[in-house]
Amino acid sequence: MKGNTSEILRLPISTIAYVGDAVYSLFCRIKFLGLVKVDEIHKKVNKMVSRHGQAENLDKLMDLLNETELSLVKRAMNSKAAKKYGNDLHYRKSTAFEALVGFLYLSDDLDRLMKLIQITLESSEDDSVR
Repeated sequence: MKGNTSEILRLPISTIAYVGDAVYSLFCRIKFLGLVKVDEIHKKVNKMVSRHGQAENLDKLMDLLNETELSLVKRAMNSKAAKKYGNDLHYRKSTAFEALVGFLYLSDDLDRLMKLIQITLESSEDDSVR
């Protein structure tokens, strides 16, 4: 399935987002490897992978998305999985962000994935020093 866009797009959004959450969490953990204490890493990563942090990331990327990515994001924001907590906009955007990351990872579009993740990690550097 990896790399087959049409098969990936047929997966439930919750499955694609589940993969995206794991992938993004890993990149966030790697970002803070220089910190000595694991609890410091944990606090910083939790802020980045929170629904608020991921919703902000999606906002930063929206103007950069191509047609397929934008369609997936819209589908994810309106999915049953995204509406798990009612109409919480942060949760809906967070689910869409995770789905985007999961889709790019499963599509084997690693260059695109890295470009977008790098934008979110760079833009969070100012926040991470607080």
